[in-house]
Amino acid sequence: MNRVPRVFLAVIGVGLAASSWAATPATSDSAETAVISVAKHLSPPYALYLYESLKRQILSNERVMEHLDSPQSPMAKDSLWALDIISQSILIEGQDGPYLDVRLVPPFFTDIAGRYLSSSHYWPDQEVTQDNRREHLAAWYAVYSMMLVANETQDEIARVLQNGMFDRNPEGLHAGGPSLVDRLHRERVLSDEAYALVGIKRSGPAGRESLQFPPYLSSWKAKVSAAYGAQ
Repeated sequence: MNRVPRVFLAVIGVGLAASSWAATPATSDSAETAVISVAKHLSPPYALYLYESLKRQILSNERVMEHLDSPQSPMAKDSLWALDIISQSILIEGQDGPYLDVRLVPPFFTDIAGRYLSSSHYWPDQEVTQDNRREHLAAWYAVYSMMLVANETQDEIARVLQNGMFDRNPEGLHAGGPSLVDRLHRERVLSDEAYALVGIKRSGPAGRESLQFPPYLSSWKAKVSAAYGAQ
């Protein structure tokens, strides 16, 4: 993760519209369906921003790891493992190094939702133990990372992409444009109930905002943190 990957855009281009995925309304209001509905619309600007977000989270956890005696270290160590899995899952190896393949981003997150949020295998309700806490952390981190991206404003995504590691002109984004989840809600891809399962509520001044995640995601994180003794 120390090398900056190139971006694989030869086939689709960074300006590919989210309409390349069928904008079919959600058929149920489960967390799985809501997350999949959003994941399918992670067009290239969102994929690039997501990778930038992963890099920031990696740096944050590396700072925690600088203090090995910190009670947060075990969770930070496994967080780095989880973030590396997510990152490597959307990279492909080229002749001159890794490439970020934006085409891999929607399928990766739809797979995560189907694997961990399905009604028959719903991980947020499962017991989190020392033996399974690492996988719980990785699954939670994947959904959490996607939520952050899907709830970010288009202005912020454009700003980051113009000044980030890829230095890209974020085609397909609009000044003052809504977040991805807000747009999908307005377009009725997400019902009111589904919107509540993927939306993040913000409060407080800019730069020091408090984020309120959907209850299932917050309680899941609390259980994982408790398993690490990091409440």
